Amino acid sequence: MSENNPFVPRVQSVRIGKFLLVISFFLPYLVLFASEDSYSSVDWMIYAPIWVLQQRPGILAGGPTPIALIMFQFWIPYTLIGYQAYRYASGRLSSDRSYFLSILILTAFAILLALPMSLMPSGSGVDGLIYTPYIPIPIVPILATLSYRLLRPTRVESPWTEEPDKVKSDSEEESVWAD
Repeated sequence: MSENNPFVPRVQSVRIGKFLLVISFFLPYLVLFASEDSYSSVDWMIYAPIWVLQQRPGILAGGPTPIALIMFQFWIPYTLIGYQAYRYASGRLSSDRSYFLSILILTAFAILLALPMSLMPSGSGVDGLIYTPYIPIPIVPILATLSYRLLRPTRVESPWTEEPDKVKSDSEEESVWAD
């Protein structure tokens, strides 16, 4: 433990923090829906950092794709939340408050990046412009907040200051008996 770090990580907490960091790459962060007014049938897509799942009329397709990686500005805040969970479990954040504040700021940032996409037209049709709602899914922030107690490192209040009891060694006892 360093002198200015009041937290000592627990092994189980660090494992859970690593798990949250890894699953932040696999959990979905964005859903888009196309309404029946704009297309002939309901259409949706779910985005995760390394995969996409989509449903079109009669077709359900998905898998790993580079398009999800290209949209890094939308998923980076969620993976940073996973990284913050790992940092918190490792005892590298200054306080509980900074952990929750970082989750709140990164979640707000992710939502603010996704909402303007709903205001831009995604195409045009006979009736005019087509708007597709993009809905952010904050799964990673919710998991990071709910697992707060599991991630919490042990807080050290003060260093050990008591003097240990003096224990006689065998050599001292032998010298007494040798006299």
